Amino acid sequence: MARWIPGGSTSTGRRWASWTSAGALAAVVALGAAGLLATVAGLVDLVGAGDDTAVLLVVGGLLGVGAGLLRAGSRPAERIRDADVLVATVGALVGVIVLVAGLLLATGAAPVTASGLVDALADATAAGTTTAIGVLHPALDDHGGRFLLAGAQWLGGLGALMVGVAILPFFGAGREFADRSRRGGRRPMTPDQATAVRNILAIHGSVSVLTWVAYAVAGAAPFDALLLAMATASTGGRSVGAQLDTSALQWVAIGGMGVAGTSLVVLWRLVHGRARNLLRSDELQIYVGLVVVGTLLFLLWTDGGGADGLRGAAFTVTSALTTTGFPSAPGGTWAPAAPVLVLGLASIGPMVGSAGGGFQILRHRILAQSAVREMLRQLHPRSLTLVRLGGRVADEDTLSKVVVTQFLFVSVLFATALVVAVGGLDLATALGAAVHAISTAGPVRTLDGAVVDPATWPDGVRLALLPAMVIGRLSVYPAFVAVGAGVTVVRDRARIRRRWRSLRRGRPTGRSGGRS
Repeated sequence: MARWIPGGSTSTGRRWASWTSAGALAAVVALGAAGLLATVAGLVDLVGAGDDTAVLLVVGGLLGVGAGLLRAGSRPAERIRDADVLVATVGALVGVIVLVAGLLLATGAAPVTASGLVDALADATAAGTTTAIGVLHPALDDHGGRFLLAGAQWLGGLGALMVGVAILPFFGAGREFADRSRRGGRRPMTPDQATAVRNILAIHGSVSVLTWVAYAVAGAAPFDALLLAMATASTGGRSVGAQLDTSALQWVAIGGMGVAGTSLVVLWRLVHGRARNLLRSDELQIYVGLVVVGTLLFLLWTDGGGADGLRGAAFTVTSALTTTGFPSAPGGTWAPAAPVLVLGLASIGPMVGSAGGGFQILRHRILAQSAVREMLRQLHPRSLTLVRLGGRVADEDTLSKVVVTQFLFVSVLFATALVVAVGGLDLATALGAAVHAISTAGPVRTLDGAVVDPATWPDGVRLALLPAMVIGRLSVYPAFVAVGAGVTVVRDRARIRRRWRSLRRGRPTGRSGGRS
């Protein structure tokens, strides 16, 4: 029996090609995620003004129906190639961003003008990549618009966890560091992809709910507490009108950001009673050490003091290191080293396997140990020096991929800084904007610690930051695999057209007049 498939043709049961099946799955994920977000935002809007409820529910329903039809008409492939999975991951994120931008325009959160289109696309990208440099500020009674932005960044944080824990270890780099071992009766978090997805949803959902409750107990209104929880658990940093204006709320934010920057594997082992071995985790020790030492240095360089100064320093440092990006006013007078510290922490980022961005601690450790190994080889050419991480020997392929990732990370950073500097920003602001974009962090600060308003930047500068946000949210690797796949497709098509023209003209297709 023939079945409908995308494109208007029919199939009698044949499996699809790898790239077709992966592309259809990416479209289903994008349509389904945006449809669910629009539907929930429409229902939430009933609590507020309710003027966007009909638009959100209708669009959400249509997107959901489209996702369902496409899923029903899709066929699996015999085997989906790893590269196609990574390309589909990029496509799903870009699809969600475009659809969220359309929702912002449809609800009037951004005007339907050239400038409004830039605002909608920039804010949708900032939310979907959990980068705290958006400019749209929905009215306080616009519950649908506020939830739309907060929900987009929560989905962005969830997507980052899926990429880092359930996609890259199975289809990309670092497979030997996935939590699959059952040694000593241990219950692994990611024995397979389906289990990994379920456990990610369970942990991320639990952290979000507990953070919501904590904010409510600390004095936030229920809806504001929900927005703050989604911004914290996702490391998105945009509270969308909810304020962290009391010491109790800021302490909850510090704790929530600290948990969000912790690897899901660590949280998994805590839940299953394996906390004793975690104290020997080098990555966790470095993470905690960066928070403590960074807080002390920030206190020293901002002449802060007392309980309020300690809280402010811990809030700013934790917000930067976890790449959450909650804004905070400068406490006291900032020494020139203070903004450099904040920028450096944002570029380092939290633990691998967390919702945070940046280059992340584990990759820095790999680079440091690789550098030490190369120096030892120069001193002792015949020595056998291995790089060990988490009690395991790192595979040479993983080491090389981390080095390549570092090169790409730095290249994108400086290329972005160059473009936005040409676009009109001063050098310090351009470098800060590029670091925060590739690290999915925020907000950008001046040399005296003041927060820069991105709304004052030219539209071209804001658009130039979008690719860096997407690349940073995808941990660099999948984005460049997708670019490579696109270049290959264009090159192959160019060859086909060249050969077709040569055949029509009756000339051979070889480079030097060889056989056709």
